[in-house]
Amino acid sequence: MCGIVGYLGDQPFCDFILTGLKLLQNRGYDSAGLSYIENDEIKTVKYASSQTNDSIAQLEKNIQDITIEKKNFLNETVYNSIGHTRWATHGAKTQLNAHPHNDDKNRISLVHNGIIENFQELKTQLMKSGYPFYSQTDTEVIAALIGKYLDEGCMMEECIQKTVAMLSGTWALVILHKDFPNKLWACRNGSPLLLGIEDQYVMIASEHIAFGPYIQKYIVLDNHDILEITKTNDNGIIYNNNVSKYQIQEKVISSIEYEPTGFDHWMIKEIFDQTDAIYRAINHGGRISSATNVKLGGLDSYRQQLLEIDHLILLGCGTSYHAGLWALDIFKQLDIFITISVYDGAEFDKRDIPYYKNNNNNKNKNNKKNKRTGIILLSQSGETKDLHRCIQIANENNVVTIGLVNVPDSTIARESDCGVYLNAGREVAVASTKSFTSQCVVLALVAVWFSQERGTCLTKRKKILQDIYKLPVQLKVILDKSQLDVIKNTAKDKMIKLKEITSFFLLGKASLEAIAKEGSLKLKEVAYIHAEGFSASALKHGPLALICDKTPILLIDVDDQHRSKIQNAMHEVLARGASVIHISDSNACKIDDEHYTKYINFMIQKNNTFSGILANVYVQLLSYYLALEQGINPDFPRNLAKVVTVE
Repeated sequence: MCGIVGYLGDQPFCDFILTGLKLLQNRGYDSAGLSYIENDEIKTVKYASSQTNDSIAQLEKNIQDITIEKKNFLNETVYNSIGHTRWATHGAKTQLNAHPHNDDKNRISLVHNGIIENFQELKTQLMKSGYPFYSQTDTEVIAALIGKYLDEGCMMEECIQKTVAMLSGTWALVILHKDFPNKLWACRNGSPLLLGIEDQYVMIASEHIAFGPYIQKYIVLDNHDILEITKTNDNGIIYNNNVSKYQIQEKVISSIEYEPTGFDHWMIKEIFDQTDAIYRAINHGGRISSATNVKLGGLDSYRQQLLEIDHLILLGCGTSYHAGLWALDIFKQLDIFITISVYDGAEFDKRDIPYYKNNNNNKNKNNKKNKRTGIILLSQSGETKDLHRCIQIANENNVVTIGLVNVPDSTIARESDCGVYLNAGREVAVASTKSFTSQCVVLALVAVWFSQERGTCLTKRKKILQDIYKLPVQLKVILDKSQLDVIKNTAKDKMIKLKEITSFFLLGKASLEAIAKEGSLKLKEVAYIHAEGFSASALKHGPLALICDKTPILLIDVDDQHRSKIQNAMHEVLARGASVIHISDSNACKIDDEHYTKYINFMIQKNNTFSGILANVYVQLLSYYLALEQGINPDFPRNLAKVVTVE
């Protein structure tokens, strides 16, 4: 899970590379580095992040110092560079393990995103041949292999061809050679790589956000292509391959925010962005065509195949998985599929496809059990490797794929049969907030679409759409300053003694169990608190043994159908001295007993379909303020990356 950026052109590289790296921190921020060519030698600068020093900030300062020391040398004569921001997979987050990596004679330097599965075997062979290694990474093997083939007299493109033929795994590579300061090489297999095109310069990056304000048009490299890019003497750009075979894409994001203007952190800004994200999810009403119907162009164009689906599977990882769990209840209520199930994408297997054996054997074709299965892939980034793997499983088993992603032209968006964009806007903080809300709203729209096309549950559809319109207005009430002050004080309150907490439990029923699980994930990610979310009914089947007077419990009590079960659970934990945070939508549910001193109630407005989403905003805010109380940066938690591009 790393971010790559490269530049070749007629202008100094510094702004291009550093801007790209800053915009790629969603892919990792354990370390950062860059290489450039000076006086026919490769110069490599790299840093590892620590609790007090950010690697990209250190890198930027170093480049600024060099620029001043060499009297603007870097701003006047160096025109190609490669950069990298890393999330550690093979090897700790140290300076030696940071990218770029060079061959032993410092002839080439490269950056890599992906995992080389046979690196240990290759490393052993190379070491026996006398090639030294200085890091613990799989990437250094690639640099050493290219160096080996250079030693054998191969030209650069042939070196790359021979090297990738030896590799097993995934890779996106950008490479420079000290003898060719006017060239860059790029190739990929399984990991995304984009080439941004302008008349007199190019950029190469893992995703188009890294192009910043410098690139508007780009192409997506095909697997196994090896691209050699050359800057000519008249500052033109030529390629070894005919790039006209690629379809040129245009960036959707025209303006990019580099700072969370008006807020201390991206996370709190994105929590506040959720009202607008809901409006964008429904295209400001454009996706709702009547009181009971929706208009989803991404599905309309694939209508015939979608209406053949009898079995629906929702796949996601982390927050996206929880969005799928939440939506399960809506799909069931609308009575549109024989079966509907939700899986963590990392655990999904072909055997989870209903009746896949019969389908593969082509038996009983007229049996209703063999009608088609559909898969909805939920991913904010559209690059989640665990989900991308599921597309191949789907294709091999005649399964229709529907992508629900936030990033246009991402891998899952391109490779799904059809889909609907979330339109949540760029999300920077590692912990997803507004994208979860957008996923839930868009999943509700998709459920309504299937229901209207099959003519089921008109009254229920109408209620869902009414509740969508109410949601942003109700959410804005939660974000009122007076409400925020109460949540802040709860984070500081004696009832949540951070040093004494061993576990934090969140309880819900039905779709609210998904909200409990999502809330527990936020507390883990952002506040570093061990938290678990589960059904309120599960409490007495084991977890109650963990409850004591130092245990905070958060109850999500916004479902009339299951309210009595939640109330039972609340009294069970209060009787054992636990601190209780009670989120409810009815004054009748509040406890006004002076004996319960470790009880606090948060009230939300009633929304039959989306009350859980409103409750979730409280948990997002609580997680944020608990992080601040501990001096944790909520935007970039330790050990995590936003875009998970490895399995």
